[in-house]
Amino acid sequence: MEVEVTVRGAVPADAREHAEERIGSLDRLLDNTVSHARVVLTEEANPRIERSSRAEGEIDLNGPIVRASVADIEPIAAINQLAHRLERQLRRWIDRRTDLARRGVERAAGEWRHADFATARPDHFPRPPEEREIVRRKSFATHPLTPPEAADEMEALDHDFYLFTDVRTGADAVAYHRDDGRLGVIGPSTLDWSGESDGIVGEPSRMSGPTALQDAVAEMNMVNHRFMYFTNAETDRGNVIYTRYDGHYGLIEPASP
Repeated sequence: MEVEVTVRGAVPADAREHAEERIGSLDRLLDNTVSHARVVLTEEANPRIERSSRAEGEIDLNGPIVRASVADIEPIAAINQLAHRLERQLRRWIDRRTDLARRGVERAAGEWRHADFATARPDHFPRPPEEREIVRRKSFATHPLTPPEAADEMEALDHDFYLFTDVRTGADAVAYHRDDGRLGVIGPSTLDWSGESDGIVGEPSRMSGPTALQDAVAEMNMVNHRFMYFTNAETDRGNVIYTRYDGHYGLIEPASP
């Protein structure tokens, strides 16, 4: 497998070679699916950053892309963690692809299911807000996860976001791909989610407290975001409302324990 390595900062030369070898060896898990992999190695110059060595990588599976981002105190350790995380995601991707092929599930046009692999997505239908209906779905993660584990699940499934229960706080949160390419985790505004750790940016919900579903819909109609996390006032659980490809709204709710 071809591995493209980009270096930023004072990264040792042997780290580049190690990244090419470790990430390149992951092609043993795959057939001819992989076209190439990309790795970015960054060494932060700020001495106040404890984990100054960052390794980010993605593997193109001829459509779906598996991504991971880690940080450690030195480059080789970060690369080893990155390889381990990518391997774990690849194995999950292979298992889910096999299971999906076995089940042979077909979806209606515009339908998106939480915890299923993404298929070729049709063009978004520009449905007027007054015509939009809400389609409810249960989340897949019924057990608590860490943010990196939720990010792994999201990336292995090639989803834009992933609703989960945070193992540390017990709060519902959503992992997603930020516009700047980093991973974000949005949680309740009542908790301190701000800051960055292990390549994941924590953010508070834009809604200041529990919100009625109709108010969340009104907010979506106004801001026209791709999705929005909020605490549902009826259930006191974190929900995600998003715009489906058929122009309706989807609502992701936590699955019952």
